[in-house]
Amino acid sequence: MNNAETLAAVIFLVFGAITVVLGVGYGTGSAGALGPGALPVVAGGGLILLGFLQLARALRAAPSAPRAFARAELRPLLVILAAVAAFGLLIAPFGLIPALTVLVLIAWFAHGSGKPVELGVIVIVTLALNLAIFHWGLGIPFRLFAWSL
Repeated sequence: MNNAETLAAVIFLVFGAITVVLGVGYGTGSAGALGPGALPVVAGGGLILLGFLQLARALRAAPSAPRAFARAELRPLLVILAAVAAFGLLIAPFGLIPALTVLVLIAWFAHGSGKPVELGVIVIVTLALNLAIFHWGLGIPFRLFAWSL
């Protein structure tokens, strides 16, 4: 059994099941008048189907397959997860700009190398693109800073 393929299958199955459960909670409606949970239920069902197909593929794979994650790949994965978690925790109390800045600063350590000038450029470009797309372009009312409206 291939560990990487099995891990992918489990991820599809778990996220599909969570999506279906949450979608049913919103109400699926009827065929004539779909409710707000209909699309999540269908999408979650698709993820579950893909999960089972991936699991079948993993069971057919060679038994001497490598580990799902090499030890060298684990650090970047955990750093990126920490960066996303920090963003989620910081956006409401501090605003979009500080949360995005912290996200990029933490995620920078996933690579393990680079110059401070590159980091500064990436922070500025990330902030500019996010502001241009989401704040000004789409008009999503994010608080830019904790003290702004």
